[in-house]
Amino acid sequence: MDIQQQPILDGIDPEITDRLVSRRDAIRKGASVSSLVAAGLAAGSVPVALAVLSKDVFGQTPNDIADVLRFAFILENLENEFYKAVLGTSSVAAQNAAFATVRALIPAPVRETIQQIQKHEQQHTDFLRSAFPLAGIAAPTITANDFDFTGGNGSNNGPFQRATRELDFLLLTTQAFEDTGVRAYKGQAGRLLISGNNTADIVLESALRIHSVEARHASKIRRIRRLRNPGDTALRFAGYIRGGGLAAAGAGNVSSPPPEVVAALNLIYGGGNGPISHNEANTRHTVFNGTTEVVIDAATLSGTEVIGDAAARTAAATMAFDEALTKEEVISIVQGFIRDDPARGLP
Repeated sequence: MDIQQQPILDGIDPEITDRLVSRRDAIRKGASVSSLVAAGLAAGSVPVALAVLSKDVFGQTPNDIADVLRFAFILENLENEFYKAVLGTSSVAAQNAAFATVRALIPAPVRETIQQIQKHEQQHTDFLRSAFPLAGIAAPTITANDFDFTGGNGSNNGPFQRATRELDFLLLTTQAFEDTGVRAYKGQAGRLLISGNNTADIVLESALRIHSVEARHASKIRRIRRLRNPGDTALRFAGYIRGGGLAAAGAGNVSSPPPEVVAALNLIYGGGNGPISHNEANTRHTVFNGTTEVVIDAATLSGTEVIGDAAARTAAATMAFDEALTKEEVISIVQGFIRDDPARGLP
């Protein structure tokens, strides 16, 4: 099959609750990682090899599981309701009407992809809602009326309003939502590394399964955008993010984006300087080598010479990892899309 036509979403398993393994089991399975890494490097597959090897470390402290669940639940509802509005299936008639212009521009294959992604987001919200009893709390109340998909915090006239009229702007916004979700889940994962806490183990495993599905969503949207814009090499047919900052977003086909959109994209694909959040162009990672934690530069690992020169190895290394965003960074990105509610808040 032509790699440009391969349906990435075919490989997604939406049943995230079927196989909940504990963090301890996952670590035990990691004992055989070295042979997989060696095989990956021998095949010249740096993204595969490094993704298997990686065990990024965050502050491993017993944080509030309920806070992570609330945060994830609000983000998943945001994405789910966004797709429903785009498709015209929202419970809020005004949101369906807002996207009517761009909806008419969506090609049938792209519409099918968005429909499939929306189904996954609905499954994620349903699952997270069912997980709240594990933490002994109720899910926060949030409905379609709580969102403003223009990013205007209730004004419906925010900086992302062009997504309701322009297909390329809509697809860029869709990609940004998905990549924000990917980085948000990775940023929260370390808060669930709580020794001896089975609830944390279950939530962690589930969150990482959702994280992988979100990454495939973003990858598929990048492929769609590249097919529409063959000359934009920042958008990889393979679906990976290459580089960091605004350039990594592949926004070249969107003319004169508002400064607020530019700032959001710079943060989504930029991030901070550690210890949790890094630019997507980062190549240094903390990994578990079977005995202890070590810092590696994935662009200079022995055996990666088969990839090519230093620039090629750096590009491959940046594509191999999804970087994390902190909770505060994610809130700064999405808060304009969620109407202020002091009672609910953005946990």
